[in-house]
Amino acid sequence: MRRISFVAVLACFLVVPAIVGAADMGNTDKLIFGDAEWISQNEVMVPVSVVHDEALVGMDIPLKWSEGVTLTNVSFEGTRVDYFDAKIANIDEENNKVLIGLISMVYAPKDALKAAVDTDNAKIAELTFRIDDANLTQFEITPFETRNPGHSLSLVYNRNDGGKLVVDNANPVVEGNTIALAKNPGDAAGITPTAYSLGQNYPNPFNPSTTISYSIKNPGNVKISIYNVLGQNVRTLVDEYQEANAYTVVWDGMDNAGNTVSSGVYFYRVEAGDYSAIRKMVLMK
Repeated sequence: MRRISFVAVLACFLVVPAIVGAADMGNTDKLIFGDAEWISQNEVMVPVSVVHDEALVGMDIPLKWSEGVTLTNVSFEGTRVDYFDAKIANIDEENNKVLIGLISMVYAPKDALKAAVDTDNAKIAELTFRIDDANLTQFEITPFETRNPGHSLSLVYNRNDGGKLVVDNANPVVEGNTIALAKNPGDAAGITPTAYSLGQNYPNPFNPSTTISYSIKNPGNVKISIYNVLGQNVRTLVDEYQEANAYTVVWDGMDNAGNTVSSGVYFYRVEAGDYSAIRKMVLMK
């Protein structure tokens, strides 16, 4: 028997919406973003719901987001699609994009996702964003399209066409995709980070200064250092005991001697307890 990999099946399925035409003959389907909820001092959770009148067998949801935030996690746990065989979320932090693919049946027969007429029980995912710009008051989430392979915002369903089962799709309208940050992260006092994290600096590329955000799960000594492409220490921004909390620190483009560094690629590293992480940034003059 010829074997077909799961990846191949998924790839073929998610290309379907870009090939067939939209044929939603019922009410307008919607992809709805809910209000942002602070879950730590520098992270928010944004619920995603789908209102539809077809019984869905799959979804293709390519999304991008504006600067100042970073998508760190997509969770399907406890949502309407938790039982789906395929729940894929490929996050591309560098380009501020994510490809979400959902298929109800891959390994064994599964029921299609029943229609949802309102947002009360329509949640299909939770998006966790880290806020990299402490002054940000809102950000945008929008769908995008790709070719080879083809991806576009689509809800996939089966319909009966003269006794034949045909795969078709609907293109939902998007609502609530301007995400307001109703609270300042500093207002989330008392919320202890649940994990260590190191955010992407903002802005990036930058000139002359940039802000680095990070979260400390447990109290202890924290060190944040800047390195050049040769691995040489350029600047030590933080080297002190810190309580569990979310923090930001600004690098002004100066080295330890107070001299302005040249344009180029630099790396910043955080060390806290057993945690260590490193990210790249670009100084462009």
